[in-house]
Amino acid sequence: MKRKILLVVLFLVSAKVYKAQAQQDAQFSHYAFNSMYVNPGFAGIEGNTRFTGIFRRQWLGYASSSDVEGGNSPTSTVITGSSLLPFFERRTGAGFHFLYDTKGPVRTSEFQLSGAYHFKIGEGKLGLGLRGGVYNQAIIGDWYKVIDQNDPIYQALLNGTASQMKLDLAVGAFYNHPKYYVGVSMGHLPRSKFSYGFDSISSKLSNHLYVTGGYHFKLGTSLVLTPNAFFQTDLNQYTFLLGGLATYNDKFWGGVSVRQSIAARDIDQGGQTYSNDDVILLLGVSLLKNNSLRIGYAFDFVTSGVKAKTRTSHEIMLSYVIPVPWEIPKPPVRTPRYRHEEYDEE
Repeated sequence: MKRKILLVVLFLVSAKVYKAQAQQDAQFSHYAFNSMYVNPGFAGIEGNTRFTGIFRRQWLGYASSSDVEGGNSPTSTVITGSSLLPFFERRTGAGFHFLYDTKGPVRTSEFQLSGAYHFKIGEGKLGLGLRGGVYNQAIIGDWYKVIDQNDPIYQALLNGTASQMKLDLAVGAFYNHPKYYVGVSMGHLPRSKFSYGFDSISSKLSNHLYVTGGYHFKLGTSLVLTPNAFFQTDLNQYTFLLGGLATYNDKFWGGVSVRQSIAARDIDQGGQTYSNDDVILLLGVSLLKNNSLRIGYAFDFVTSGVKAKTRTSHEIMLSYVIPVPWEIPKPPVRTPRYRHEEYDEE
């Protein structure tokens, strides 16, 4: 006899083997500013030291129809860092990312380090990278809505939060050219399984493939148009983002993107595929000396599947560049011969 436990949001556990039917990685609308999270080949490719943080609140205002705690809308936070290194004639880069993602009673956190080696190809650089770190997933037992209160799995989860931590690996390549960029990466290579201490549960972390690219069209002296694209899949669900950004005077930017997700669906649920559509508006500004601080905002408007969620999602992005520590300019050599201003003219 099957024992079914229904979670408030997007999680199912049963006596059969559990198989994830949706992409497990967090998705962000600032995909053009978030390459360090999805591609280790990006590490150091910009030639500077950059820290970026993105906070996303999905389906703002969503209210669960259940009185069980934990039926809030998903939230995601990612913090990344990337820097060029002085080793091997400045051909190496390093980076990191920290992610905290919530979907109802499911909590995902990961911390990973990336390293990349850069090859000079034409006017651009190709970064080949490897990433490794830890991936932790936790489920909060008393945030379930259950059918059978006496189910032994449910009773065990009521004792506290169940969590597991696994080793995770990814590889990637990123080519950065003054006029365009393109990247491809594959994550979750070990395909780790999470059982949370129960023999009847097996939640597998699927491989995720990412492809991204964009081209910079310079119009006049102040305006740059950058059409871009982003593709993500776990070979079950496919997500496409197509859009573009307009940057004025290298300081202000705005753009529009469209997200389309298509996923396999069981025949007994009424079909082969289902889709999720969003229209995304992005606005941003660069501040401080040398535009070292970026502030961005993304507004998502859901155009399909609104019965299961509210229509709007919101995202804030902050990015800051600091000088590479080993490239601090040397102080000028001052001598009387070239410092005439230090002496009074007679």
